[in-house]
Amino acid sequence: MKYFQVCLLSIFLIIGVSGCRGKINIEDVTLSMILGIDVNDQNKVEVYMASPVFSGQTEAKTEHFNVQTLSIKESRNYFDAKASGVTAGGKIQAILIGSKVLEHKNWFSILDMFFRDPKFRLNADIIFVDGPLSKVYDLKPKDKPELPIYIPQLLQTADFRNVAFRTTVRKLHQMYFEKGITPFAPELIVEGDHLVVNGTALLTKNNLYKRSLSLKETQLLKILKDHLEGQIVLALKLKKFKKDNDDIFTDEETSFYIKDVERKIDKKYSNGKYSFKVNLTLPIMITESPIELTNSTELILKKEIEKKLQKQLNNLVQSFQKDKVDPVGFGILAHSFQYSDWEKVENNWIDTYQKSNIKVKVKIIVIDKGITM
Repeated sequence: MKYFQVCLLSIFLIIGVSGCRGKINIEDVTLSMILGIDVNDQNKVEVYMASPVFSGQTEAKTEHFNVQTLSIKESRNYFDAKASGVTAGGKIQAILIGSKVLEHKNWFSILDMFFRDPKFRLNADIIFVDGPLSKVYDLKPKDKPELPIYIPQLLQTADFRNVAFRTTVRKLHQMYFEKGITPFAPELIVEGDHLVVNGTALLTKNNLYKRSLSLKETQLLKILKDHLEGQIVLALKLKKFKKDNDDIFTDEETSFYIKDVERKIDKKYSNGKYSFKVNLTLPIMITESPIELTNSTELILKKEIEKKLQKQLNNLVQSFQKDKVDPVGFGILAHSFQYSDWEKVENNWIDTYQKSNIKVKVKIIVIDKGITM
């Protein structure tokens, strides 16, 4: 028994020692944290990289590189010719896509490596940038952390407040190959020396840029998709309660927390045409009210909120149909309803989607109207 224990201990020691042979010190590694893809003014593809600097002998805490290449994998060779350590891509936090990239229908092919190389993170965020990436990588804000920390934190906060979607590489891949939805991802813009979440960029089925949703429209899309994260506060202007046209403070705005979304969708298919009735039940907590709330006036306010919110949601869906984009994923709902009918339209879903009858019905439940003095 003692002999067996000695042998077992020897095996563990040999394994431990052999595991240290291939070690690499962290200061000898260039960690690619924020990767960027853009098209420059000469119509050439550029790949950008931001990496933290671990050496205590330098003032800069991040080093930035950019090279011209059509392959992300090949770009690592060029980065290694400039960087002080071996480039490693397994810790990528976000991939930035410049707006000029989205003008080329085959741009998605440059991401192919991410889906084939197991060392890359499929849960890295995809972010579209309104403008050239050079503006992002040239940023040096004094009151913000370095880019590899700044961008993920910014996106995380926006997602918590439901003014942005977090779209991972894996999620974009799913939307690209799924016939029943069109792709989308959060959009950033550079304002002065700051990065700002600008809303959501919508792509066509060919992966070309179509339009951007504002922060408010992004919130409405999150409600339609029943995809709330953290906290969501909506503010609505209710003309019914407007009192004074000459004052900017018109006492017509109400705001409220939406605590949850209960979504039920009725689906029908008849004569080659789909009908969707989206029933949304929203429990809310009122945080601002244009009127004094009593049991009777609460009912009036609730009806006005339902009416206004329902109108905004229906207008948004109709604009999606007009623009031939389906970020809600009504096509996914269609083929989950009756697959034999879906097979008839799956290859021209967008045309069928445009002709579909889609209505949104909103029911508000006031669970808290706040404290008043």
